[in-house]
Amino acid sequence: MPVGSTARGRSRGDGYALRPVVRHGHAAPAARRGYARAGGLAAEQRPHYQAAEGTSLPAAASSGARDAASDRVATLASAVDELAAADLDALSDAGLDELLRALRRPIAQLVALRSRAAAVSQSRRLSAARPGPTAASLREHQRELAAGQRLSPSQAKREIEAGRAAREHQATRAAFIDGAIDPEQARMIARVLEELPPDRRDAVEGELLELAGRMDPVGFGRVARSKLAEQTPGAAAKDERRSHLSRRFRGSDTPDGGFAFSGLLHGAAAEQARVALDAFRKPDVSGEHRSPEQRSADAFEQLCAAALRSGAAPTAHGVRPHVIVVIGAEQLAAYRSGGSLATARFAWSGQPATSQEFGSLLADCDVTRLVLDAAGTPLEASEAVRTVPVGLWRSLLVRDGGCTWEGCDAPASWCDVAHGAEAFAAAGRLSPANAALLCRRHHRRFDGGGHRIVIDGGSVSYVTADVGSDAAGVLRSDVDGSVPRQRALAATREQTERRFRRGKAPGPARATGPPGCWDQAVLTGTDPP
Repeated sequence: MPVGSTARGRSRGDGYALRPVVRHGHAAPAARRGYARAGGLAAEQRPHYQAAEGTSLPAAASSGARDAASDRVATLASAVDELAAADLDALSDAGLDELLRALRRPIAQLVALRSRAAAVSQSRRLSAARPGPTAASLREHQRELAAGQRLSPSQAKREIEAGRAAREHQATRAAFIDGAIDPEQARMIARVLEELPPDRRDAVEGELLELAGRMDPVGFGRVARSKLAEQTPGAAAKDERRSHLSRRFRGSDTPDGGFAFSGLLHGAAAEQARVALDAFRKPDVSGEHRSPEQRSADAFEQLCAAALRSGAAPTAHGVRPHVIVVIGAEQLAAYRSGGSLATARFAWSGQPATSQEFGSLLADCDVTRLVLDAAGTPLEASEAVRTVPVGLWRSLLVRDGGCTWEGCDAPASWCDVAHGAEAFAAAGRLSPANAALLCRRHHRRFDGGGHRIVIDGGSVSYVTADVGSDAAGVLRSDVDGSVPRQRALAATREQTERRFRRGKAPGPARATGPPGCWDQAVLTGTDPP
């Protein structure tokens, strides 16, 4: 069957049906003409839409319409099966382009048909429901529709609203049936029109339909809301209040240890989120190839880190919120020996992690030693010890000014203190000659291996190193024979360990150190202090 083998037919039951035809041209169908004219539908179209959708027909007529609709859907399904089995590899580039163009309108029409049918179904469900609150019935119907059509509940709700918009506004209905607008555009048109005085609706509806036919839904929504604000500012303010009520944010852990989140903001809150996220979204530097989604994810991570470091977040028992990594003393000792990766867990979520993941966090943090008894009950805790001395931080701030990775302009407030050629896992000591400022993203990349740091006076650069792997899987450098970069594990050079045992925290108060809130490592063990 040729491409584009469906056309509109009409039944008295729902005002619309599909029937198969054979078309070889692209002549504009009747419904495409006239839906934006004053008064809604073109004169030749109005008789077909006089009966409101959702009204019940006599039993005999209803049965006949149902049989006719079933026959048409069966014929449509057969045609779609035939088309879906086509050998797409046999088509030329021009043929593929033509196929895609031809599919757009029938698919849009079928989506519109489903939206309108869903609205009719919901209307009848409410009519048959017992008197009383309708919210529960609406939610139940939406859940059933979502399950039956394999939609999300929110998508089912939007399609029902689009179908309802088509029932209430004739010109919008004709454009929707014709596939000229999508459900989101139909919803937006109805949302604007219901706020306007009746005498302005026809003119504005025509203007909006003309715009919807040549704009994407996001751009169209922006223009539609602007038109509402121009026509009736009070109605626009009411629409803003209604949008604010729909704000939401959901976050949940995933089985693989991730954190999934979604949400919706409007107005000033949405603009603030856009500006904040964009401020932390940085372009790729040399050698990086991130997708737009990965760039946004990195920006969101940096945004969260900056929020914790700012000190503006509420405290709990006088302690600022921060990431806590819990690692056993034996794991630390094994990792510091250079023989294996360490394992630990994040205190907030309880998720396990290896030093490949948390090493860059521990490279610049507070460390607390926690003594446990044989049953795992905490007995004693030392004061927090900074792994980065204040004087070193100030020296790096003056020398580096921000992230030292080539092409990155992240400021110092975004940066960790990364250990240089000698990692903490190899008993490396912090000093201006063995440390540099790196943003969290490039700190993670540097710790992953493959690069060697070169510090020459006030200059810091990174060169590609030939990296191999020993039998234990630990990265070794072929450049100088040293352990280049495992995930730097913040933790315990000999002097710091002695101070842990004395239970004393060296150095000045936290307020004089690097800005904001640091991450924290908790070392657990059963040995007495």
